[in-house]
Amino acid sequence: MKNLLLSISMLFCALLSAQNPVPKIMETTYLDVHPTKISRFIELHKIMFDFTMGEERTLEDYWVYRLWYDSGATIVIMNIYPSAEAAVKDDFWAVMRRKMNALPEEEKETMRNTFQEWWTFFDGHTDEMRTWNPETDFVGKPNVDWDIPFVFVTGNYNTAGNMRKMGKAYMDWQTRPNVEDGIQLGGGVTYHYKGTGSDIQLFGGFKNIQEFATTVSTQASDNPEARKTFWSMVDVAHADQIYVHVGHLEEGVLNLAGKDK
Repeated sequence: MKNLLLSISMLFCALLSAQNPVPKIMETTYLDVHPTKISRFIELHKIMFDFTMGEERTLEDYWVYRLWYDSGATIVIMNIYPSAEAAVKDDFWAVMRRKMNALPEEEKETMRNTFQEWWTFFDGHTDEMRTWNPETDFVGKPNVDWDIPFVFVTGNYNTAGNMRKMGKAYMDWQTRPNVEDGIQLGGGVTYHYKGTGSDIQLFGGFKNIQEFATTVSTQASDNPEARKTFWSMVDVAHADQIYVHVGHLEEGVLNLAGKDK
């Protein structure tokens, strides 16, 4: 099923690229890990991620977040690919088989047990596929140190209108002014393509919860037309979540947030 959806997505992204160069693919997995078991999951997830990285993988980037406040999935995993073709070719299982077969029998049994415990956390998970153009759908401060447990805020909205017009309006109203003012590390918008998810997902990174609170109180009011355009396109209720950065791909391994990790 994954290959079918991604093959269709390749055609979709080819059409997008004619108008907006360099579309990216994001596969997002949402897990419902009990809060008391999140630390154990992260420990196992780093072991399994590092073990299954190899030449068969085509990831361009990879981010893991845990829920800090509000309802929703307690763990969010984002696989970033440079294209739909790269997403199709990504082969976690090939690396897993190759490296497992190369292990001594005792280490193989230990890794099997680790995998089985880790895999139970994926029971009941959901996935979705999103797309965006980093040239137009993201803005960030220069020289950001992302190796910190920064606050990651998402807003999920549906619209009866044009998704890209709605996303651009929010970027012009909130994201770009906040980044320019230095109170937001970066942010952007992704657009739904396949799976369970909203039409648009707004996202923003903040150094800490205090800086996020500042953006909520100021609401970047210097572009009232963009604000009006955005809210006029919102269809029914929306959902917001606040997460904390757990780790990301760096030099072929999952680098956990923080200098001492």
